[in-house]
Amino acid sequence: MPIQNSNAFNKIRSLAGTNLRKIGNISKPRFKFLSTIFEQWLALPVRYTMLNLSRFGKYSEKSIRLHFEKFFDFVAFNRNTIESSCGKKLIAAFDPSYIPKSGKKTPGLGRWWSGKDQCALKGLEISCLSVVDTEAETAMSLEIVQTPSKEILEERKQNLVGHYVSIIEKNIETLKSLVSHLVADGYFMKYDFIIPVLKHGLHVITKMRSDANLRYMYSGPKKKGRGRPNAYGGKVDCCCIDKRRIRLFEEDDVACYYSGIVYCMALKCLVRIVYIQEKTTGRYDILLCTDKELDGSLIVRYYRLRFQIEFLIRDAKQHAGLEDCQARSENKLYFHFNMAFSVVSIAKAATWLSIPKEQREAFSMRNLKLLYYNKLLTERIFENLALDLNCKKIKRLYRQCLDIGQLAA
Repeated sequence: MPIQNSNAFNKIRSLAGTNLRKIGNISKPRFKFLSTIFEQWLALPVRYTMLNLSRFGKYSEKSIRLHFEKFFDFVAFNRNTIESSCGKKLIAAFDPSYIPKSGKKTPGLGRWWSGKDQCALKGLEISCLSVVDTEAETAMSLEIVQTPSKEILEERKQNLVGHYVSIIEKNIETLKSLVSHLVADGYFMKYDFIIPVLKHGLHVITKMRSDANLRYMYSGPKKKGRGRPNAYGGKVDCCCIDKRRIRLFEEDDVACYYSGIVYCMALKCLVRIVYIQEKTTGRYDILLCTDKELDGSLIVRYYRLRFQIEFLIRDAKQHAGLEDCQARSENKLYFHFNMAFSVVSIAKAATWLSIPKEQREAFSMRNLKLLYYNKLLTERIFENLALDLNCKKIKRLYRQCLDIGQLAA
């Protein structure tokens, strides 16, 4: 996504300022800092430490540390971004992510599962709660919460799944105003996660085990006499489903898609499943949705869109310094993690979602970050040389400097 003009600067500045004003109760010094830090975050070419932020900006390291320590309502800020930029068809996505961290004094430090390395490593874990625009097929951050240490979880008499549920419960009113379905990967196919979320009014879409314990519902004649009437019509053989009860609704060159309502023994309730069977290998996957009325094709589409949260995490790690924080305060860590994700979201909203869908190319955080760095460097040189941007020749040269290093997406 080559960015050919400097309108991106005005769009991001304008959107960030508008969202900050909507929150209210922000002092003028705080408003000025937050407005500045969003643009500075995009321009930083080195590690995202507070010392480096002071080197490339106008605030001292001490001022930056003090501002990072103060609470900022990222949920309200991100909600404003989503409501002003995204379409109407939204779903929520939830996924934990591993953050490498050295040292001994950082809160929450422990051994956490790293999906990339497929093992538990020393560091931190964050939980990413995002909203996915199903029309634009992209994810926007809502809130990032650090997972507390296992000792703190024990003190709270709470397990890891209970902590994940508490994040959704905390934001349930915001989520219900935006979405009706939450998508998570197969790890969250647990009674302790799905049922509490369902009780709060959100339906869950996830992936089941290949040996899931499911029952067909009994639909035959009622038995006469005493005793409880039949409730189940037999166990579902996941390797060979009954295609009269779980029926084909779609087929393509790769797989056949079946859908039906069954009883899930793990959740103790009726659910709709989508059975996806590959034509060549016979391999199958089972998707589950607690919303029995949702169309099978939408269940498949929504679950596939869950992967957009992975792209959001990737951009935050590679281009927004998610893994660079050296702070040892919970408040500073919270601010840094949410800042990294919010900058990606607001950049995407201002420079990509604002373009008509038929004119969009692939979103490139790398190009946008390079554009901001070019602006920072070019303006510093032009100011020192006292060049007048009102001159057409110099203005043309200025714009050429902004596009240095841009790549086609």
